[in-house]
Amino acid sequence: MKTFSLIAMALLCGSLAFAQVKITTTSIPEGTVDQPYSVTIETKGGELPFVWSSEDLPAGLTLTPTDDTRTATLTGKPTAASTHRFDISVKGHGGHVSTVAYTLTIDKGTGHVADLTWKAGAKNIAGYNLYRSTASGGPYSQINTSLLSANQYTDSNVENGTTYYYVATEVNRKGQESAYSKQAKAVIP
Repeated sequence: MKTFSLIAMALLCGSLAFAQVKITTTSIPEGTVDQPYSVTIETKGGELPFVWSSEDLPAGLTLTPTDDTRTATLTGKPTAASTHRFDISVKGHGGHVSTVAYTLTIDKGTGHVADLTWKAGAKNIAGYNLYRSTASGGPYSQINTSLLSANQYTDSNVENGTTYYYVATEVNRKGQESAYSKQAKAVIP
């Protein structure tokens, strides 16, 4: 009887070690005062449902978990220019907590943005990456810090009197990235 109990206890402890939730989004993009802001905070591991919490979010932003609680979205319109430090935590069903400290720089902005949308990709993709250049044809630099879950993006980090060229890629669940999309052009007055 003792042998069975010890084996059952070892198996239980081993399964709990794999049940720890971890926030995998370690950095977030900059924002602009009075411009829509949205970033998805991703996780891995853990047992659902998750409980999300935040401390000291910048004014105008809220943290909302998705329906299945696997991810949460930080959204809103920042109300003041600043460099803001805050924590986001997620607690798994088993009680394990993962916390990440973020720094969000909110610029006062130029008053201009490039609102981008592109044709939705294949079903069941992990997300999109967006690239930008000031020269037609590139070279391009990635502007998102984590995969974009939607086929739209507002680039508020633009300068007056500059022309930007954008391309997007799809990333599948294995992390493989597609070729660049057709180039889009945005002229900032």
